[in-house]
This record gives sequence, structure tokens and C-alpha cells, in this order.
Amino acid sequence: MARAWELRQGDCLEVLRTLPDASVDAVITDPPYPCIKRSYGYWTEEEWFALMKPVVVECRRALKPQGSAMFVLQPNSERVGRMRTWLWEFMAWVGKEWGIVQDAWWWNPATPPTVHVHRTRGGLRPSVKACVWAGAPDCYKDQDSVLWQPSDAAKAEDRSNRALKRMPGGLSIRRGRCALVADERGGVTPFNLLPIPNSDSQTSAGAHGHGAGTPLALCSWWARYICLPGGTILDPFAGSGTVGIAALKQGKRYVGIERMSEYAEIASRRLQEAEAAAQEVAVA
Repeated sequence: MARAWELRQGDCLEVLRTLPDASVDAVITDPPYPCIKRSYGYWTEEEWFALMKPVVVECRRALKPQGSAMFVLQPNSERVGRMRTWLWEFMAWVGKEWGIVQDAWWWNPATPPTVHVHRTRGGLRPSVKACVWAGAPDCYKDQDSVLWQPSDAAKAEDRSNRALKRMPGGLSIRRGRCALVADERGGVTPFNLLPIPNSDSQTSAGAHGHGAGTPLALCSWWARYICLPGGTILDPFAGSGTVGIAALKQGKRYVGIERMSEYAEIASRRLQEAEAAAQEVAVA
């Protein structure tokens, strides 16, 4: 059986330029952020843009016509009380050069307090990352695969009162009808703010030696949503391979690129294990 994944070690841009045109169905990636020191490097805002703009161009070239790309990016501060603006500049550039399908955000409700929240500084807890979703207006979207399931308590309440409910201030809403629509579709349409805690110590990147990673649940959500069944997902910043794990668990193919040899080794091992597990499930 042919292997369902490929991990290439090397410079991101150099490897991207070797990929054939229109050869992947989706791009899902969590790139490095500027002005943050990590074991894999440090980029000023200018250096970061010099890297990311060509990456976006190459990802677009490698995507099929109905493919789209999602970049996970977190804003950061120059100092407490003054945000850097690179994220919004990047989003504006992507929107003009390619097109942002819809603004989407990941909320990590498990984020611990930071220096921002000290009572003498009075800030808020930074817990949201942008999911910069670039593509054509008619790009592939499988909304049915990401519908939210109402809780049992909410289901019971909705079905016990299908009449018009009066709300405070004279507003009204046909909640029963909303419940019936959810029944017909198998769930409710998600908001563009995805509440996914990064608190799984077994599947997190940190558990596998990578200090900055995306939770498997978030990668899996986007893999279901923007990559067609059996399609190929590209991750130009593979890290410990979490996007690839999400792809393989859903029967999709994966192409990853990673510059750091130690992370490429971790990702390769995890991908082998995930593929073996998927094959066992298929046989069973």
C-alpha cells in the first residue's frame, strides 16, 4: 500500500517551489511569528514579511482551483499596552492579493494569565489567534462536517417549547424552529470563533518536544472543513506533524515541509504511528 504522507526536510520556500502547480487540495499551517524567540529562529517584522509573502504565493500556486489555505497567527505586543500591527497588515495584504474567504478565529479558553492581566496593568488575557483563511469565494467548504452538536439539555428545552418565545425587550425568536433545523441538518452552524482548548497533554506539540504547536482538534476541524474526502493537505511549517496526524486520521493525504531536523524526526515518527493506527482501524 502506498504511503499516504510525505515529509520533506529543507527550507520552506525551496521545497515549495518544487511542488507541481495545482497539486494539493488545502493548506493548513501554523507558521512562526515575528519578534518571538524560538529554538527554530527569530524574525523581525520585515524579515517575516519577506518570508511569508512568497510562501503565500507558492501555496496559492500549488493549490487546486477550489483549494484554500488557512494560516494560524497570533498577534503579539511591542510592550504591554501597545500591540504590534503585523497581523492586520498581513491580513490586509492577503485580502487584496488573493482574498480572505471569511474572518475566522481560534479561542483557547485554557489560556493561562499573562503579564497583561496584572492589576497594575489592567489588560485582558490574550487567548485568540487568527485563522487567516485565503481562497476564492467558491472554494471547497464542507459545512456539514463541522456542524456543532447542541447539548442534551438544550435539545430537551428546545423540543419542549416549539411555540414563539418572547424575549426581554419585546424581541422574539422561534427557538423551536431553530431546533427543528438543527435536527434536519444534524447540528447547528458554527460561529467563526472556534472555542477549542489547547489543554490535551497527550496530543499537544509540547508533549512531543515542540514548544509551539496547534491542537489536534483545531487541525482536525479545518481538515474536515476545507479539504475534500481523500484530498491532500499541505503544511509548509510542519513542526511536530500535528496537521499530518489530523489528515491521516480522516483518510486524507499529507505533504509536510520542516526545516529543523529534530522536529522532522519527531513528525516522521508520529506520522508513521498515525498511519499504522489508521490501517489497523481500516482492517478491523
